[in-house]
This record gives sequence, C-alpha cells and structure tokens, in this order.
Amino acid sequence: MPYLMKNGFELYRDMIVPWTPGLMWILNGWFKLAGLSVDGLKLLTWGMIAVIDLQIYYVAAKKWREKAGLAALTFFVLLQPVFDGNGMWFDLAAAPFLLLAFYWRQPLLLAPAFLIKQSAMWLLPVFVREWRKVLFGILGILGGLGISMAYFFSKGLAGDYWFWAYDFAFRRLPAMPGHRDLGNWRLWILALAPFVLVGVIRGTRSIKNISGDPFYWAILAIPFAIPRLGLFHFQPAIAFLALTVGSLIKSHKSYKTVKTYFLLSLILVYLGFSWYRIIQSQWQKPNRFLEPEVYQLAAKVALETKKEEQVLLVNGPESVYFLADRLPPKPWLTQFPWFLELPGFQEDLVTKFKQQNLDQVFITPYLNEGKFVPGSYRPKILLNYVEGLSLESGE
Repeated sequence: MPYLMKNGFELYRDMIVPWTPGLMWILNGWFKLAGLSVDGLKLLTWGMIAVIDLQIYYVAAKKWREKAGLAALTFFVLLQPVFDGNGMWFDLAAAPFLLLAFYWRQPLLLAPAFLIKQSAMWLLPVFVREWRKVLFGILGILGGLGISMAYFFSKGLAGDYWFWAYDFAFRRLPAMPGHRDLGNWRLWILALAPFVLVGVIRGTRSIKNISGDPFYWAILAIPFAIPRLGLFHFQPAIAFLALTVGSLIKSHKSYKTVKTYFLLSLILVYLGFSWYRIIQSQWQKPNRFLEPEVYQLAAKVALETKKEEQVLLVNGPESVYFLADRLPPKPWLTQFPWFLELPGFQEDLVTKFKQQNLDQVFITPYLNEGKFVPGSYRPKILLNYVEGLSLESGE
C-alpha cells in the first residue's frame, strides 16, 4: 500500500481497504524516511516488536517488581512467534497504544489504537466500573474519527473513507461471503490454551479493579480474532496475558501448590510443542508473501511490460506491483470475495477499468478449495471482462 500511495493512489478511493488509516499512515511515513524496501519493512516490524517487549517489561516491573518484568517478557518472547507475530499486522501495530492505555488506565489512548484497527473499541468495557472513563474513551474514539474525517474531507475523500472504514466494515463486511471463517477446533485449542492455563493458575479474583487487571484486558482483546480467525490477531491479547503472568509473581508464594506446578508443566509442554511446530513448518522457509513464485511472477511482469503500462493482476499477490515496479488500474483492491461480492461492485469496477488504458493482464491459476475461499474465488463479472480483453488482443 505505501508503494501505491507513493505513486499518487489515494486511500479509500484509489485503494480499497476496510480498515482505519493509522497503520497506512505509519507505513507511509516510515518508508518516506527509510525508503521503500523489504528490509525497511522488516526493520520497522522488529522495531515495533522491540517496543512492545520493552513496554511489557517496564509495565510489569513498575507495577509488580523486576522479577515480574522478566517473567512477563520471557513469556511474551516465547509466545509471540507461536501466534505468527513476526509480521506487520494491524493488531501488532495497535498493541503499543493499548499497553499505554493499560499502564496509565487512560481510555483516551484507545483512540489511536482504533485508528489502526477498529477492534480496539472492544476494550472499552474494561472501564465499565468507571463510567467517566467509558465516556472519555467514547469521546476519544469519536474525536479520532472526527480528526481523520476532517483530513479526508480536505482531500475530497470523506464519503469514500466513511463507506469503507465504517459503513462497509461494521454494517456489511460481517455478512459478506467468505469473510466469516472461525477456523477449526484444533486452531482454537492452540489459540486459547495459554489463556485457559494462565487463567486457572490465576484463579478467581474480585472484579473491583477491572481496568487495572491485565487478565481482563487479555480476555477482551480476544475478539480481535473474530470473525476471521488468525493467530496473528491475538497479538494484543497475548501482550496482556504476559502482563498477567508478571502480576502473578507478586504473590508467587501463594501459588506454590501441586496444581500450579502441574499447570506450569502443561504450559511448558504447550510451548515446546508449539515451537517444534514452528521450527518444522517455518525453519529456513522464505518470508510469507515473498515466496520464490512471487519473485518469479514479478520478474515475468517486469520483463513483459513497460513501466508506463497499467498492469492488472487477477488472483495474484499484490506485492508483485512493488517488486516489478508497476502500477495497477484504479481502484486497487485485494480480490477477496467479501469486496467483489458487494452488490454492483464488480460492474462499477469494470466500468472504471474501461475508462483507463489497461494494457496488461496476468492471471494466477486458481485453486479449488471452495467457492468463496481466497485463491479459489472466481469473480464472474471481472473474469468475463478480462477474458474479453484477451479475445480482443488475440491472445
């Protein structure tokens, strides 16, 4: 997305995204300083993970003593890769602001997190016993929305911004074909096991101090992963779970029981199994979204097209545009069914494509994993248009 923004594509009008703009702004600003590169993205990602690590250590050490900081940091460092955390996700980018909101018990800091991912609003209930803070949190989110709306209004994009980031994201997206994917029971066991084990060790407590208890923050951050389950969506939740582990160190003597040692052994088994799974599946494997076939397609596109030509990738990875240094027709979007099955959207898309000089089309072969599964989904109207172009050119 920063590559397209650098080349004059406007968010929500020329680039279809259903998220609030915070992460896109962060990425765009970073790449203006560091230059567009894969290594630059890695550096930013590792830097953000390091910031979260430092926050977890500092918050736990400050609240519950240094041993708590070390315990929380160790737990997070071991758990974070299990949850596919070593990538730039919206959830990861929101975590630093959410950790600040917890440390200062300041709901206004949910606003910048909301501008990165709308799911931050699910954490407002931690202040349920402090109604003034709930009010401040709501006003903060509305304030962030208003400021961002004013920015896009100044660019003539307020209507596009409102539709995709709010109307579509909240009202239409949850019901769109293919979007709801709650995974399978094995993935849920993998995801929830550490929360259950730590929760049982923690035991029941008074709910008088909800906003000061990281376990409640962890539980309320789990909906980041709904309705489309992915382990990386749990990044904020596991950060607060790590703080929960740190908080238990404060009264560790009361946890010296057979039950606790048994549960700790289960956590170690869980971590051992998970790391074995990671090493087996990912060790010395290429970066996600930058596999050899992606580079091969990028080389093919660069070889067979001119830089000034518009290129449409159908069912192809969008990173090819950056790697091949080519631009798509406007608007660009990831060709997921939950966008393209919006009534009238494909027709509008084809109309806009016809108004531009679309020079080249590359179609990546489809899989056969389901009608509305990304990679297998075939957008009928768009494909009819593309096939028409192929017939006209005699290909």
